[in-house]
Amino acid sequence: GDENKDTPHYKLMVLLEQELPECNRREQVDEIAEKFCVNHGSSKNSRKRLSKTLFMVPRTRLDLLPYYSRMAAIIDRIYPDVIAPLAIELEQQFHGQAKFKKNVNPEGRMKTARYLGELTKFRVAPPIVALRCIRRCLDDFSGVNIDVACCILESCGRYLYRTKHTVAKVTTLMETMMRIAKAKHLDDRSQALINSAFYMVKPPPAAPRKQAKVYPPLEAYLRHLLLVKLQPEESSISMVSKQLLKFPWNDPSQQCGTLICRIMLKACRRGRYKAIAAVASVAAIVRRSKSEVAVRLVDACLEEIQWALEHPSFRDQQRTVTYVRLLGELYAASLITAQIIIDQLYRFINFGHEIPQALHEVSAKFSSTEMSTMSEEKQEAPVFNSASGVSQAIQEDEEMEDANLLETKEEPQMPKMVAVSKYSRYDPRVPTPIDSPNSVFRVKLVCTLLEVSAKTLVTRNNLPTLEGFAASFQRYLFTKVTLPAEVEFALLDTFDILDSQWRKITSKDIKKDGSDTGGDHGFTRYDTWIDAHNATVAKEEEDALAEQRSRARLELMAGYGKADGDVPLEGDLVVDDDVLGEMEEDEESDESGGDSESDDDMDDDAGEHMTADSVNHDMEVEDDFSEEDDSEDETDDEMDDEDFSEEEEIDEDAYMKQLEEEAFERELRRMTMDSLEKGKNLARASAGGKVADYMPSGSQFIRKKPISDVKVEEQENLAIGGKVGVSFQLLKKGNKGKVEAKELIVPKETNLAKLASKQDDEAAREHDVIKARVLQYEAESAEQESTGGNVYLEQTKLQVIRNRQLSMEDIDRNFGTARGDRRAGPETRKPMEGGRGPGRGAGGRSGRGGRGRGGRTLKNF
Repeated sequence: GDENKDTPHYKLMVLLEQELPECNRREQVDEIAEKFCVNHGSSKNSRKRLSKTLFMVPRTRLDLLPYYSRMAAIIDRIYPDVIAPLAIELEQQFHGQAKFKKNVNPEGRMKTARYLGELTKFRVAPPIVALRCIRRCLDDFSGVNIDVACCILESCGRYLYRTKHTVAKVTTLMETMMRIAKAKHLDDRSQALINSAFYMVKPPPAAPRKQAKVYPPLEAYLRHLLLVKLQPEESSISMVSKQLLKFPWNDPSQQCGTLICRIMLKACRRGRYKAIAAVASVAAIVRRSKSEVAVRLVDACLEEIQWALEHPSFRDQQRTVTYVRLLGELYAASLITAQIIIDQLYRFINFGHEIPQALHEVSAKFSSTEMSTMSEEKQEAPVFNSASGVSQAIQEDEEMEDANLLETKEEPQMPKMVAVSKYSRYDPRVPTPIDSPNSVFRVKLVCTLLEVSAKTLVTRNNLPTLEGFAASFQRYLFTKVTLPAEVEFALLDTFDILDSQWRKITSKDIKKDGSDTGGDHGFTRYDTWIDAHNATVAKEEEDALAEQRSRARLELMAGYGKADGDVPLEGDLVVDDDVLGEMEEDEESDESGGDSESDDDMDDDAGEHMTADSVNHDMEVEDDFSEEDDSEDETDDEMDDEDFSEEEEIDEDAYMKQLEEEAFERELRRMTMDSLEKGKNLARASAGGKVADYMPSGSQFIRKKPISDVKVEEQENLAIGGKVGVSFQLLKKGNKGKVEAKELIVPKETNLAKLASKQDDEAAREHDVIKARVLQYEAESAEQESTGGNVYLEQTKLQVIRNRQLSMEDIDRNFGTARGDRRAGPETRKPMEGGRGPGRGAGGRSGRGGRGRGGRTLKNF
């Protein structure tokens, strides 16, 4: 029991019978050998027990032979008397089995042969033992001897062939074996064993190794950075980017930009697939200092994709997929715009499917013929109702015969031909050799590009364009005969990604609007080809008409065309939300340009904007003032001729004009400030109080001057998409502090346009009220002066306003400002007839300093 577990005999039994058969590692064998030498090596019986254990290997445990041979080699260094008998016994066993049991125990013979080969490699058994065993098998080279000879050659033949003093003997034995095999017509299995053993010992001469290409030091280091060091990690990307910026960019002979672009493309092709994103990130970082790399990389990527579309080859498909993936990563790194991605998606499904002109003509004729046929059929269609009679009546319980049922079945109709639209340029039904109906490679390209760029490509501004592409892509898919399983799964994954991003955008819009229909807000999926075709044609027709309207409008704006009535159109370039046109400087702002308060407001707030209607109303008010001024001047002249001398008459006229000009300036300044304040509130309400510092500007056109004496009709404001919009003036401070004006056309359906229209209507009504009051004041003033009185100084009205408390605004409105700088004069004159105040001082004309103390005063009040 437990007392015997501590005895050396028990420990030796555990070591040799339990631990040694379970060893499967070299370290474990070394540990067992160390334990035996330390604990049991001094005992002769233990060494005999070890020799017997190493000899008695189970015939089915060929995997233990290398480890037992290693154990024997270790013990042989310390106790040579233990292992020497082992090799002798194995050789005797081998020859005995070959003599007496040639074909009786093949597994035992194979185990003995392999054990001798392993002992030979560990230099426990001398090489002559293995050579004698091979010679013994060659003497009777048939049956199991072929397997045994091949087993010895496979286990230690390479070792004997590489040893100097045995190579000649082994070569002779192998040549003898090959001659015997050639002389005897052996079966295929034996011939295969012999050839395998022979070539394992003496492999065929290898082809000359290709000399590695020697690269210049700079290119070799660049290959090391991009092909070896670059990993999809932030630290690796930063390190590689810093090293690239240290290259000799200023040396034209090195051509760093071209070299880096070429190695980047090679890193995408031959490197890891995940490293493509790292290459795009490196290009984005290097672009900040050296934009040449990003430009060359994008250009090379697009060129490679176009070449692959023009020359489709199965060998280059993986290369093309890599470039498409790189293009998507470049878009994710903000190196290219979304328009390039959308154009490339359309190119994948449209390239090679251009509609020829002849097909357009045939489709037009077919459409006209079909329309006429449909109209005739509509006219000649029979009418089935109760008045026309019933051919057969079926009673309540009567059943129709099978023959009648068969007659009533409709025959399957042939699919109708669908003509191409006159607005379409591409149609996947047009056959092309570079994109056959059973080719799905372009579907893979579309899925790859959308998979990478869908998260940033699906935005609110791109939804209409992507919706049109989704319809075109589904129409393209319906023209394919079949889709392989892997392509179908990739397509479904792509649709799921696209649909999820689509739902996020639409859900945000629904939450913002506050209306939820509860329906599906993803992109539309069509069930049939005709539905997808109709949606695509409708989108193409809409885009074509919008482009025609935009082109015609731009030509009219530039003065290259004629508006309605053959009148050249005048006006600045109108733009949509995404395109801004530069405006000329406003020439009508001279009246308010001198006012310091208005200038400060315009300089402080670059987002202030006002419509052109307010400026037009101001010009009308100014014209009305000028007309009334002329009438008042004439009336004043007539009265002054009767009462005053020529000198006093001129002085009175100048004073009245000064009062009228000051009143007009005050009114104009007030209206301008109100418009600016409303513009500020509108900008804060619509754009969050912020206006972008940088806005792209549209192309400028040289406008022809309108023909003189021809009244140009004002054209309605239209956006680029053809929608009616509202015009806004955007004031922006330029580089040198110069205020520049830009015109922005916003569709009327937007909240910004609705709010602006409402405020403009209120401002117009207020402007009309002010204008009416000013005109009434001028009319009353002219009437009173013609009768010899002043409406504000008439004696009948003095009782009403005598006791009213005056304010500085009333004084400024009725008597003008202190800008006249009137001086006091010693002389006064008698009051004028009709309620005029005291006369002017003597210094009024000669000194030109102003009016005296005896002039218009407040003593009447």
